[in-house]
Amino acid sequence: MLKKVKLAGVLFLLTAGVFGVVADDADAVKSYQEGLKLFNAKEYYEALKKFKDSELLAESNTIRANSLRAQIGAAKMAELPWQEFELIEALLSRFPEYADVPESVKREYQLGEIFFKGKREPAFYAMRKIPWLTGPDKTLEIYTQALKRAPYAPEAPTARLRLAFIYDQRGEVMKSLEQLRIVERTFPESGSYKLALLALGYGCYEMALRGDGDGRYARECAEMSAKFLKLYPDDVSAPMVKRNLQRIRDAQARRLSEMAEFYRRQGRTETAARYLARVIREYPDTSAAPESEKNLAALDKSFSPGDFPAEGAPRFVQYKTAELPKEAEKVLFFPGEKGKHNLLPIPDLQEYFDREMKKK
Repeated sequence: MLKKVKLAGVLFLLTAGVFGVVADDADAVKSYQEGLKLFNAKEYYEALKKFKDSELLAESNTIRANSLRAQIGAAKMAELPWQEFELIEALLSRFPEYADVPESVKREYQLGEIFFKGKREPAFYAMRKIPWLTGPDKTLEIYTQALKRAPYAPEAPTARLRLAFIYDQRGEVMKSLEQLRIVERTFPESGSYKLALLALGYGCYEMALRGDGDGRYARECAEMSAKFLKLYPDDVSAPMVKRNLQRIRDAQARRLSEMAEFYRRQGRTETAARYLARVIREYPDTSAAPESEKNLAALDKSFSPGDFPAEGAPRFVQYKTAELPKEAEKVLFFPGEKGKHNLLPIPDLQEYFDREMKKK
């Protein structure tokens, strides 16, 4: 359920503005007044319909705009977030001079967050108590429009993270990565920056492993991972980022060594030597470096390989392992034996417990 807003605030929205009433607008004013009575009686859905009638009957733009504002307030109190969003859009598009634009766009971001957290508009208002009879998720539509209206609003970085998640869940990886790139480029001071940096690095890592023709994703992953480790070296995700960065560097070095092998087979030894030299110079800590150094020495007699590197720290995080406790060997009953209904063997755990007690 949406958080109830103070009635006084919505009443102000309904009564704000002055009607320039003319004779042709009498029916519109009457419908508006009827809607206001229903609103005060907390019949918000019925009030919404009366305010809609007022908008349709009105000749004056002032009455139309105020009727729209009244509909927004009624939809908010009736907990109809999608209708409220559409009404806000109608007000901003048709009567922006009557709207509080910053507050209206802020409310659109709030409605996007409401949908993202699981709120859905009832498919039929009369059956709104049935939890599964709801309309579709409108998070994507709301956030997209809000970002068009205010791309640099304080809520924008979080909204783009939400969109990146939604696109990723839909399998639209390119769109997801683009949203993350915008946050990384545009909002370095926001609270969403760290998550965007982490997600972008990991997303590019996954794309690079699937196949990276020109090495673009590998380079981007390496750049984002290095930036993350520099800014957040003690973060809980730092070990994973280090592992991904090392694996990407291995992949980049392996790609260069494979290109060197291709040119060697073509008889272009100078070109092959240049690629091997890049592996040694740019990726000395990768798994391809020792073999590249050996191949370069075979191709270029003037090349003098260095000393064998001293054994350093493990390249990847080492995790402690423990042996699982041995299971009891003696079986009391096999499946179906002696009229039993067990589907698995039933072991005799007494031997296991005796063995464990001896260890202590």
